[in-house]
Amino acid sequence: MPGRPRYRLRTPSTGRELVLDAEPGKVYTDRETGEELEVVGIVLPLPPSQSRLPWAVENLRFCTWCDQLAQRDLNDCPTCGRRMAPLAS
Repeated sequence: MPGRPRYRLRTPSTGRELVLDAEPGKVYTDRETGEELEVVGIVLPLPPSQSRLPWAVENLRFCTWCDQLAQRDLNDCPTCGRRMAPLAS
């Protein structure tokens, strides 16, 4: 699990976005246009979460024990620590 947070970066002219583990102070440029990418936001969850999925509706589910939201790729609830029920197929 990486220790760096993930950021959403955008090319100003095209609006194209990408998500990557960025280093503070480093300048990232767009491969096609050569423009400097601007930071749009930080992607949740922040380290030290066990999940790499961003917090989005399609990536979340409710814990069967405490009814709190957790990422779909986790087996144990980050809130109560209990094992969650398997996902329906």
